[in-house]
Amino acid sequence: PSCTSCPACGAHGACNDTLTGDGSCVCDGGWSGSSCDSCSPFYFGPSCTSCPACGAHGACNDTLTGDGSCVCDGGWSGSSCDSCSP
Repeated sequence: PSCTSCPACGAHGACNDTLTGDGSCVCDGGWSGSSCDSCSPFYFGPSCTSCPACGAHGACNDTLTGDGSCVCDGGWSGSSCDSCSP
């Protein structure tokens, strides 16, 4: 094996830097990306907080810039997209 320097993993990850490691970043829960600088799917905001359940008729407004609100499919409403729109 050869010892090479690890990439910067930011404040939300650590390098897999053992002799058997591959030098990749291992991200904290809710974080993703090669440098652990993006929210994983279904996580939102600057702290990559877990999204609420949006049911079968909605999707979370996720990513670093998302606000975690449920975006409902057409004809559906409510905080969990579980009500028919008026």
